[in-house]
Amino acid sequence: MKRKTLIAVISLYLIWCLCFAFVTPAFAKYIIKLGEQSEFESENFYFSSDYLNTDDDTVYEIYGNSVTFNVRNYIDSLRINKTDINYTVTADDGTLDKTSGTLTGNASNSDRITLTYSFGESENKKEISVTATSTDMYKKELTAKFILLKPENLAYEIKDEKDRDYSELYIYTPNTPQNITLNWDNSKIVIDETNDYVFNSSLNSDKNSVEINNIAVDTTVKIVFFKKDISQNYTCALTEFDGTITIS
Repeated sequence: MKRKTLIAVISLYLIWCLCFAFVTPAFAKYIIKLGEQSEFESENFYFSSDYLNTDDDTVYEIYGNSVTFNVRNYIDSLRINKTDINYTVTADDGTLDKTSGTLTGNASNSDRITLTYSFGESENKKEISVTATSTDMYKKELTAKFILLKPENLAYEIKDEKDRDYSELYIYTPNTPQNITLNWDNSKIVIDETNDYVFNSSLNSDKNSVEINNIAVDTTVKIVFFKKDISQNYTCALTEFDGTITIS
């Protein structure tokens, strides 16, 4: 009787071991697949922007009728999306020069997008909401509200940053046509001669001054300067001027 009981116990133990041998790999495989799926779905966490973010209360006041922002596939140099990010961009008014795109993975990539609005004759301010949405399995929305302010006087600003090879000059015109003279130090910066405003104007022989005439009302003029020393930063805050800009 004891021998039969012992045989039965051993048989049950062997059956349990065989079942565990088959079930454990399958269970482990399930855990691995679950982990891979979680990692894949969270991949688009690195969809970011310099202006837009996940906070619905983000608001910017912009002087002029346009604003340029970036969408990116990274947070910093250590957090870069491994897979491609497909995205769309929408605005509740105005015109976007790009409404969709793909940010290629495994390297830091960004797309520049410009929102432009044409002010009505009696308008001085316009609020526009913009949303960028990743369209892959992991969906993420980045939003911001831009308050565009119609210029009352002739003004300009320079946007730049250290270690970038170019600076951006923005000129804002009020509700009358404008003529401007632009001067710069060509030992430090070089103007983009392919720019329509520069190409169609009187660039002097030394290539350090240009006269731009008949700029239309309520217009934002953008001119790029290439820096000879990228460690320099030529950023200039919004400044009203009387028709002459000198970049030192």
